[in-house]
Amino acid sequence: MSYFAAISYTSLTWGVYGLAIFGLIMQRLLAYTLGWTPTTKGSETTSGAKTTSRALPADWYRSNELYDLERRAIFSRKWMLVSHKLRFLDTGNWIRFEEACFQFVIVKGRDGLIRGFHNVCRHRGFPIVTEESGQSKILVCKYHGWSYGLNGTLAKAPGYQDIEKFDRDSNSLLPVHVKVDAHGFVWVNLDAKEAPEVAWEADFKDIDQKARHHSFNFEDYKFDHTWQMTGDYNWKTLADNYNECYHCAIAHPDVSAVADLEAYKVETKGGNIEHFASTTPEQEKAGHKVVSNYYFPNACMTVTTLYVSYSKVIGAKSRLLEERYGLHGEHCQKMQPRAPGT
Repeated sequence: MSYFAAISYTSLTWGVYGLAIFGLIMQRLLAYTLGWTPTTKGSETTSGAKTTSRALPADWYRSNELYDLERRAIFSRKWMLVSHKLRFLDTGNWIRFEEACFQFVIVKGRDGLIRGFHNVCRHRGFPIVTEESGQSKILVCKYHGWSYGLNGTLAKAPGYQDIEKFDRDSNSLLPVHVKVDAHGFVWVNLDAKEAPEVAWEADFKDIDQKARHHSFNFEDYKFDHTWQMTGDYNWKTLADNYNECYHCAIAHPDVSAVADLEAYKVETKGGNIEHFASTTPEQEKAGHKVVSNYYFPNACMTVTTLYVSYSKVIGAKSRLLEERYGLHGEHCQKMQPRAPGT
């Protein structure tokens, strides 16, 4: 088999595995959250009784081999929600992110565009940034001093400028696909191709046009803080927990103030799982409107009139990272609903 044929075969194999895993995981999530079970062609459900379905096999949550496959077949191909443009207010603002052990940097350029790059210097692979966030006029590798513009182009390579046939243009930072949606949320896709195989619209078409978000003006919020915790759990554990409210009455006794647990439901649309809290008009009037979504593979978001909370699971064993945005920058625990007209 030729080199290029082998590469094509390998790419096809990962694609097939990716589709299979994605389909099975989404099927299980549907079964777990909605009581839905797949039916074969021609079969019908004659009873309205609720049914149950087994969750994913236990070793799918513990297997390192399966996680390595998920990294290639899911996290290297799917669009992932990572942040909001409110964290990139000024030119040169950058943040280092990690998804499934892949590190990359999101930075705001001089032209106002938000771009992403793998956190790898093109010379010896040293990280371009070593801190969590910052603001820079230029991105400089602290190993050999290679420097890059905010648009990723190589600006300076000490000792290489006079080397014959050294191609500056072919040594720019390796880009990451970035999309900023209509609400300002920042998504990335780590597919190495010039255009990702999976278009953002394939999983998340029109999610930034949903009527359920029309009453929120995301420009009114301001980034407040992040927090994180670590634990020995797999990213799918977050998906299981977030997308069922079976635990809500016991684990979250105060949730009845903002949701009708008897009417609580979720609906899956592509890579988006919408949660419906069935908040009453009286609860909304009191400032308790809650809109929650889970975005496959590993992110969830809750929007309220007081704050926006966004969480994701990073790595195999595993860090939960949350970003929180408060209305007008006040700390979310101290905020009160705005009076009309103020």
